[in-house]
Formats: sequence, structure tokens, C-alpha cells
Amino acid sequence: MELVYIIILSTVSATYLFILTKLIGYRQISELSFFDYIVGISIGSIAAEMATNIDLEWYKGIAAMTIYALVAIIFSKLSQKSVKVRSFISGTPIILMENGKVNRKSLKKAKIEINDLLVSARTNGYFDLSDIDYAIMETTGKISFLPVPAKRQLNPNDFNFAPEREGLCINVIIDGKIMEEDLKYAGITEKDLVNQLKGKGVKADDVMLATINLKKQLTIFNK
Repeated sequence: MELVYIIILSTVSATYLFILTKLIGYRQISELSFFDYIVGISIGSIAAEMATNIDLEWYKGIAAMTIYALVAIIFSKLSQKSVKVRSFISGTPIILMENGKVNRKSLKKAKIEINDLLVSARTNGYFDLSDIDYAIMETTGKISFLPVPAKRQLNPNDFNFAPEREGLCINVIIDGKIMEEDLKYAGITEKDLVNQLKGKGVKADDVMLATINLKKQLTIFNK
């Protein structure tokens, strides 16, 4: 009987956790602020406790998760409307290097050592700090680097060259199924797609993925 109760509680907590995630919104782990991270851990812990502790009334777990989610949503709305609130909740970026020089005070403020800066630089492809013009600690804890001009990657503007706009590749077939809504977005009909497939000697059922670019060019990946 207890096992059945645990299964039911686990299903309820997982379902409610999914609903709360939808309400709070999706963000990558690397984009979470410290507050978001704490809220996520707290809600997850409550959900786990609710699923395994049969002595805990289920509504108490639901209430606790709801409160955490509401606080996160309210803080998110306030952050969107006020720069001061956003800075207070999420913090502000810290300049660790400026004009190629390491700012020791900023390192202390960010609570990191020079070795942490070196490790982050190496993981971003910079094995010599003299190649870096600016280093900024983002509010997510990630360090962004701006190389000195001599180490910056070249781009078409450096050659006075303007490449053509590529646009998005639209998935028109996935696992042999024609995506009708995406076809409309791509501006072609299903008949046109089938004709292009025939021209290449393949059927839609045999296609794992087919994409169309801005020039209406079809790219096919067979199963």
C-alpha cells in the first residue's frame, strides 16, 4: 500500500514540477542567476521529499512549491520592470580585466582567484592573458572575454565583403512525416515538396530530415 502511495505522490509531484517549470520559464543552467538556482534546488528538494515522505501531507508540498514558484515569478516580473531591482536580485557584471590589465579588486569582489581566471581563459581558447583586452564576470558566473584587436577573428567586413543572407533552414520532413505548418512558413506546397523529392529519387517515408533554406533549396538526410 505504501508503494502505491509513493507512486501516486511521485507522479503528482513530477507533474506539478513540470507545470511550475512551464510557468517560471525555461533557461539554460548557465543562464540561471544565483537566486534562480536556489529556487530551482528548493523546489526540486520539496518535490523529492513529497514523493518519498509518506508522512508529509501532499498539499503541504504543493503549497511550498507554489510559494517558491510565485516568489520566482514575482521577482522575475519586477526585474523586467526595474533596472535597480534587477541589479539587486541578479547582480551586475564585474570587469575583471580592462585594457589588458587584471583588476585585483574586481577579482576579490567576484570572489575568484587568478587561477580561476586562467582556467576560464584557457577553456575559452586563450592561453596567454596578454591576448585578452577585457574579461567580464557575468551575473551567471560565466566569464566573457574580448580579445585584443590582433587576436580578434576576421569577419567579412574586414574584407569589405557582404555575404548573402542565408535565413533559417526550415524542417519540412522529420522522421518521414511532412510538417505541414512548416511548409506554409517555408512558402511551398506539399505538392512542390513531393516533386522535389521525386526529382532526387526518394520518398518522404525514407527521409529522416529534410530542410529548405531561404532560396527554396532542399537538403535531405536519409534514414
